[in-house]
Amino acid sequence: MVNPQMGAGSEIMSRLRYALSGDVARASLRQSVVAVLQDLVRISGASSLAVAGNSTMISLLLDMPLIGLAFSPYSLPWLGGQMVVLDPALPPAYVPPLLGPFIGADISAGLAYISTLKPEYPFLLADLGTNGEFVVALDPDHYYACSVPMGPAIEGVGLCCGSVAGQQVLSRVSLGPKGLQWAGGPLQGISGTGYASVLALLRRLGIVDEAGHFQTPSMPLASRIATRIQDHPLGRIFALEEDVFVAERDIEEFLKAKAGVNVALRALVRSAGVTEGDLARIYLAGALGEHVDPGDLITLGFLSEIWREKIEVIGNSSLAGTLLALEDDGIRNWLATLSERVSVLGLVEQEDFGPMFLQAMRFAWD
Repeated sequence: MVNPQMGAGSEIMSRLRYALSGDVARASLRQSVVAVLQDLVRISGASSLAVAGNSTMISLLLDMPLIGLAFSPYSLPWLGGQMVVLDPALPPAYVPPLLGPFIGADISAGLAYISTLKPEYPFLLADLGTNGEFVVALDPDHYYACSVPMGPAIEGVGLCCGSVAGQQVLSRVSLGPKGLQWAGGPLQGISGTGYASVLALLRRLGIVDEAGHFQTPSMPLASRIATRIQDHPLGRIFALEEDVFVAERDIEEFLKAKAGVNVALRALVRSAGVTEGDLARIYLAGALGEHVDPGDLITLGFLSEIWREKIEVIGNSSLAGTLLALEDDGIRNWLATLSERVSVLGLVEQEDFGPMFLQAMRFAWD
């Protein structure tokens, strides 16, 4: 379902600002989630409960202090990995451990799920959503983690024609004999995976250059498709249907997300003491990672070409791991010691983050 807190902001920092504006605001954000949980428990008849989410969402739900999550130096108000009482009308809830201020219970739950797959080490977990969270596991006892803000564009929010996935929302395009083609219509918007699909195809055709600008290619089919480039009050756009288009300003927002991912992955691999080629498996999760074509992420430079045959899309690993933790004492015991096995890299605080980010603002891995 759509997050009931979306009205206070499409991403974490907006919700934090709202929550810190007063006790009533903070209580309303908390109650919006508690009400959903009460409905789910009533409808399902559930007698037990487990909850995972990013560190901010968990802190809001538990009415924990938020200052350490809103301002640098960032810190966790609570470490998780415990049973808690959310509301007298709800069963006690298990919350997996929080690994860092922006590496939450959703990531620890995802790692718990991966641990049941008998993974080959070293591996990378990439959770791609509004916040990018990444973990390199060298072996069962040594994990390196970091996070980077990616912004709501990766989920189709805040873009000119952006929309959450649904009917009449573009989620994928392909190339046919007559040009671009897609299922459904008339379109009412473009999802995050839809933007990734369109941009990757335009990059392959040479209609979008490495810097994210529209250009006219030389190949006949690509040139014919490029006639969709138009001037618009919002700037240059690539028209899909009459009122649905990709604007160059949208491409810039996607580039920001891509740059953050690049900087995070390079820094994390370096900190773990391995090379990109050493990674045996790349697990993709999160709102984008669950639905996007991994080949599109490689074309756009989110991921390295060297990983193409190593990528495994694992869907909602947070939900899968949370369910395991609810049912299995062994999984909860595994999670109980996870925090001490994880080294968290403070990426944004590093002095070279800004220059590295700017250098990565192009559709290429290298």
